[in-house]
Amino acid sequence: MAANRANSGSGAAEGTLVSLEGVTKHWGDRLILDAIDLELRPGTVVHVGGGNGAGKTTLLRIASGVILPEEGRTCFRGADIERDLAAYQKDVGLLSAGDRGLYARLTVSQNLDFWGGLAALSRRRRRERISRVLADFEIADLVDQRVDRLSMGQRQRVRLAMTFLHEPAVAFLDEPKTSLDDPGTKLLDCAIERQLDNGGAILVVSPEVGDTALGTSWVLDDGRLHKVSSDGPILDGEEPAAGELATTGARS
Repeated sequence: MAANRANSGSGAAEGTLVSLEGVTKHWGDRLILDAIDLELRPGTVVHVGGGNGAGKTTLLRIASGVILPEEGRTCFRGADIERDLAAYQKDVGLLSAGDRGLYARLTVSQNLDFWGGLAALSRRRRRERISRVLADFEIADLVDQRVDRLSMGQRQRVRLAMTFLHEPAVAFLDEPKTSLDDPGTKLLDCAIERQLDNGGAILVVSPEVGDTALGTSWVLDDGRLHKVSSDGPILDGEEPAAGELATTGARS
């Protein structure tokens, strides 16, 4: 099995928030992730693009601790997340594709309050943070509406508010621009900037290739990560040196 290594040494770089080390995953007989190494450092956003079925969501779910790899491991601040998976998941924010995470018959306020409780926020802190994210995503006027009465774009704003509610150290975003209008996309961009300014990190996956607006971009193809340059993805046979592949630097 070919290795897709970020560096030749062992362990994550100093200061790394999340690192995937030799992560491998199959679905049936198909190899989805082939010994992937990836680092998320403070103040960085990493975008992974690729076609349908390339394994982007699988990568995101492993990085966020939703599923575990067959080989390799995910580490948070140098420690294997399997040592305390529940604690790790309180330190991350996860935006899954579709309407996952929303309770349709609850109001926007009730959904946010529920997720704040899962993140172990105190009642006072929960109220403060709910007020903040309602303003950040301009959904305060929807607070008493049931989710099943919202448009798809409004639901996406609510789901983004839930993702950033507890000020996670790392945010994992699966196609975050889905259903957003231009104002909603600008609010998302502002949320990403705030996350980075606060020393957090973000991993974004989407079908687009080469979305380097805020950070480093990669394409996932045939189970391997390839860095996207100004001329497009660097594929097999023309890969960069091992020290460059799947490594992200601090935000300047």
